[in-house]
Amino acid sequence: MSDHLETLILTEARRQNLRANADAVRQAAIDLAGASLTPQNLIHLPGKGSISPADYIRSLRDQMPEGFGSIDNESPTAKAAGTLTERYKAEIAASRTQSRITEADLARYSGVTRQHLEERYGAAKGK
Repeated sequence: MSDHLETLILTEARRQNLRANADAVRQAAIDLAGASLTPQNLIHLPGKGSISPADYIRSLRDQMPEGFGSIDNESPTAKAAGTLTERYKAEIAASRTQSRITEADLARYSGVTRQHLEERYGAAKGK
């Protein structure tokens, strides 16, 4: 696996709030041997077709969940701290920092999803 594909895989894993361990990176190198990146940022596997990095990470995590850990270092406790209202407030505050929409994101989707992404993209450009 070339360095740019390895970087792409690790970046996508972090985007999904995952940390890939050495076993996951090794399996990705095996799976993506001979692969190349298309102009649409898809991973092209000769003789098999193309897959998006996000779909590949989800597939790899399904195959070997022990190869990924959460970036969040908080360990779950037996009893959740605080009230339900406090947890909802924290969840809402965390969701307010949404990732940026790129032209590549817009190109991947159509229909209602694309309309919503275009609204977010336009609002972000207006700031």
